Amino acid sequence: MYRHRSAQERTAFDNACREAPEQLRLLADILDGHTFDVLSGLGVRKGACCWDIGAGAGTVAHHLADRVGPDGHVLASDLDPQHVPAHPRLNAVRHDLTTDAPPEQRFDLIHARLVLMHLVDRAEIAVRLASRLRPGGALVLTDWSCDCQRVVVTPVDERTAGIWQRYHDAVHDLGGRAGMDLTWAERAPVVFQEAGYGDVATHYFRDRAIGGSPSALLARLHSHMLHEHLQEAGGLSANELDVIRENLLDPAFEMATYHTHTTVVRASGQGGEVR
Repeated sequence: MYRHRSAQERTAFDNACREAPEQLRLLADILDGHTFDVLSGLGVRKGACCWDIGAGAGTVAHHLADRVGPDGHVLASDLDPQHVPAHPRLNAVRHDLTTDAPPEQRFDLIHARLVLMHLVDRAEIAVRLASRLRPGGALVLTDWSCDCQRVVVTPVDERTAGIWQRYHDAVHDLGGRAGMDLTWAERAPVVFQEAGYGDVATHYFRDRAIGGSPSALLARLHSHMLHEHLQEAGGLSANELDVIRENLLDPAFEMATYHTHTTVVRASGQGGEVR
């Protein structure tokens, strides 16, 4: 995962932390179906050269490696790529978009999921990534946005609603301190259009966080990973955190979730399938 983070968030969400494998698995469970649908629509062809940024558990990188054939190649990069399994057509490397030089080669497909929303210079980096495409290539960026109009979908009593609101505010406080921008995903298409890209499309997805579902379990995991901050910034007691965790296992409960925006940018050149 690529992030400019506060010291507390960096400790909580590093790929080296104890909960990282479960966190990455749940993120894949939530988003892989949407991501694979978008990539399928692009028609990744045999022999393609792909770059998966912020590879996490490597599920997207492996999906691409299975499709590029023996003459294709996938570069999977992450601040800590230790969770990316080996594959004969995949090279997993440590890379920081904010400080490291980009790879020398150009790509038929570049994919980054839940990456740009965490970077301070996200707009400049996004346009720079598009410049690394081969003619007709595609850049696929997925990030979350939040309308923040409600925290829970299921009607709850006043006390529970207050607990959830403080949880929501504390999580967003930490994200804001770390430079996270939950409005970036909605602005991304305009950034590319202003940079001169004419072929820009957006795909939308929103998962439901019903108790026990992957989205609910991810929030529950984060309530443990961010336990200290939720108590300090949100003023949440141990008993109140237990209320949240019990709700997130209850199939009669539903938490509001972020909107998923996937922006697809095509480089000028021959259209059609990614070659």
